[in-house]
Amino acid sequence: MHSGFKEELRELMGEGFSGGGLPRVFIGRKYVGGAEEIRRMHEERQLEKLVEGCEMLGDGGGGGVGEACETCGDIRFVPCETCSGSCKIYYEELEEGEETGEYGFQRCPDCNENGLIRCPICCD
Repeated sequence: MHSGFKEELRELMGEGFSGGGLPRVFIGRKYVGGAEEIRRMHEERQLEKLVEGCEMLGDGGGGGVGEACETCGDIRFVPCETCSGSCKIYYEELEEGEETGEYGFQRCPDCNENGLIRCPICCD
């Protein structure tokens, strides 16, 4: 999981976050529960009340059913174009007269720890 999202989950859930056990369902910034809690709420007809005021995506708007982003498939991340998702790039040894610097394999500055960047098409 992207470390930024993991940190946000940790902030939202406090001590209840163990890093695993996904999916976790939130309505706004309020934690609702995991898969078992959602199933139980659905069976007890409590889930409908929770999502009553939530905005629904229409069929005509962006992100509706059947309108997935053609670039990322609505995953919101794509492999980094700089390093092709490897998280590493190779710098050649510098020529004479150029400023000294590091060379060899180094961490790619453009992507996250998973070699991914935000989708340039659907994420601003």
